[in-house]
Amino acid sequence: MNGKRVNQVTDSSAVRTVRMNLPKLKRVLTDPDEFISNRQLKALSLELLALIPMPGIEGSPLDSGDIMEVVLRAAVGTTSVNGVTTNAEETPNREPVMDWLHTLQKDPMLDAVNDILATLADWLHTLQKDPMLDAVNDILATLAMTVLDRYRSRTVCIDFMDNPFHGTPRSDGEIRRMAARDGTTQCHRYCTAFVIAQGKPLTLAVEPVAGEDSKADAVERLLARVETYPFEIDRILMDRDAYVGELIGVLRAVAPPVFPVRTGKASIREKLSVTASYMTEETICEGKEHEQTFPMAVNVTYQNGDRGKSGVKTTGYAAYGLEDRTPAQVATIYNNRSQIEKRALLNRHRALESAGHVLFYVVDETHQHDLT
Repeated sequence: MNGKRVNQVTDSSAVRTVRMNLPKLKRVLTDPDEFISNRQLKALSLELLALIPMPGIEGSPLDSGDIMEVVLRAAVGTTSVNGVTTNAEETPNREPVMDWLHTLQKDPMLDAVNDILATLADWLHTLQKDPMLDAVNDILATLAMTVLDRYRSRTVCIDFMDNPFHGTPRSDGEIRRMAARDGTTQCHRYCTAFVIAQGKPLTLAVEPVAGEDSKADAVERLLARVETYPFEIDRILMDRDAYVGELIGVLRAVAPPVFPVRTGKASIREKLSVTASYMTEETICEGKEHEQTFPMAVNVTYQNGDRGKSGVKTTGYAAYGLEDRTPAQVATIYNNRSQIEKRALLNRHRALESAGHVLFYVVDETHQHDLT
């Protein structure tokens, strides 16, 4: 790992920060494995709110800190000031809080928020993508190797993540299309590799997926980074995105992949229309450049009213390197990955969504004239 490159990028970033007079936050969220705690979110949000001009009221029994405690609770809880002061203990009355909020001028506050966002955006666009990407991956590797045993082989998980994008991009090449979510079909797409360490996902590397990149291109670059780690890779786990002949070839060049199959092909649907688990084989891209034949585990389970579902559930898995295992064992290997990943991503999404909501809540809340 190139420590010198990390220092160079960090130093240049610091120079830009001083030159542009950007505030330096005291609270930095550095734990990659845990969701943001209430205490961390509160401290970070109060720091961000302090950057917005919000003078107190002369003669008010409350200072701005007391009032912002109420506003912060309302923003994070997606409720009103009245809801907080009525239902939470040790909070001031609604009247002095609203009196103070109504003295704030909306336009200067909105200008301050937009200035902060614009300044950060302009600064970010001055950064060089490749050195920054290398620096980020070097930092991830440094953190990972403080946790992982370098002599133990690992199962590596790969996932694609879409970050919804609103607005007009500076370059069409950076934007990908996705199913409509959060009011947009545009996104920045990232490919990440992680391992499960002590029951939690630990990120090893990340690669952006540019507009013209295929998923196989992005995964190939990602795995090139992962292969610089000192440990051996036992297998690779991925979701149904792996069900592409070219991508399967990229994965197999590094380690045996395991992933659930897509059910659009008639031969696969026929193999899944059973009531007992078994092992078989399947071929995709027959007669084409990226033809692949893989061992397929057909796992049959029975849902007895779990989460409102019942009856037979049949899932097929491409099970490279697991030909000697039962379909149930193959499913267990894959499901340990998917359950942990989904839970972690949900926690992070909820926490970050709450943090972003705080700034804009203040502007809106100050001009609600009758909250009951």
